[in-house]
Amino acid sequence: MADPIFEGAKGRQLRFDFLPDWRAVKFDDSAWYRDDIKSHVKAMDVLASDGTAHWWIEVKDCEGFEKDNLPRLSPADPPEVEATRAWVANQGYTGTVAVRRSKPFVVDEVAEKLEGTLVGVTAAARSAASQVSAAALAPFAKVTYGPAPWSVVLLLTWRPDARDFGRLAMRLRDKLCQRLAAYKVQCFVLNETESAPEQPWTLTRVNK
Repeated sequence: MADPIFEGAKGRQLRFDFLPDWRAVKFDDSAWYRDDIKSHVKAMDVLASDGTAHWWIEVKDCEGFEKDNLPRLSPADPPEVEATRAWVANQGYTGTVAVRRSKPFVVDEVAEKLEGTLVGVTAAARSAASQVSAAALAPFAKVTYGPAPWSVVLLLTWRPDARDFGRLAMRLRDKLCQRLAAYKVQCFVLNETESAPEQPWTLTRVNK
């Protein structure tokens, strides 16, 4: 049985408890990622597998900060970015200055982290025979073996009473499915009070 995994800062932690026979790691906190990959690629938060099915989870804890996080939940650039881009163009700096939002659209961020994690686990599988830290991650490279069942979850904590979450989650899920279509994954956008079909974990908020 996998040990519980805690995600988030103390006082705002989420605890994941996985089913027996499931193996789970906090990938972006693993020795392999920290010391060998050295953060040269971005990484998903949690990887879990029972040897055949795979669940990769990215956590965005927005509860209490929903308004601050709204810009990253839209594919459109915020008005401030567009205004700055127009000013840069007016000054003739377009060829030398690039204007980007401070935080990317969350769907693009998840895709970038998924791709970086694929690089990380593939490298771990290649180095598993000679490095202990790699061997601990190598089993997760089985996600690349043929049509392995693979689910990607964006866990987006939100006010439990928010009426807008259902529409927001559906829109983000559709965008995520489109963005990750080539990887043949199931995509889910959940808050902490919801669950996906056959998900192998339970979630608890730990406020200490």
